[in-house]
Amino acid sequence: MQALRITGTVVHGDGRGHGLGFPTANLQVSELSCPDGVYAAWVRLAAESSWREATVSIGDNPTFDDVTDTRVECHIHDFSGDLYGAMATIVLVGLIREMRAFGDVAGLIEGTAADLLISRRMLSASPPPTPCAESAGDCVEPGLE
Repeated sequence: MQALRITGTVVHGDGRGHGLGFPTANLQVSELSCPDGVYAAWVRLAAESSWREATVSIGDNPTFDDVTDTRVECHIHDFSGDLYGAMATIVLVGLIREMRAFGDVAGLIEGTAADLLISRRMLSASPPPTPCAESAGDCVEPGLE
């Protein structure tokens, strides 16, 4: 997979991730050019210079019937804090799985925990992104192809 860069502002979501034990930064983005799914990713907050490991869900949360729009939800590994209004850049490293509905919330929690383990393993084999020209907008990060 060629790494894809997504930039957006952290906005309020439904709060489900936090309630399930996997808080997420929900990004408002103008458009997406990648398929729905769960991805291993690197994320950088505008106020920071270093990249953090993350697991990102892109899709309409099919386990819940009330979500009709595509969402970008980023669980930043080992992070706690208030990010509302912050700019964040995500670099998708690899697809963990396609989006799917789980039979119940317990299955979703179990599946998400497994996704995080796979994400950590994938990121341990993939170095953080190298700088990408700001003028390029959404661009492929060199070295992550």
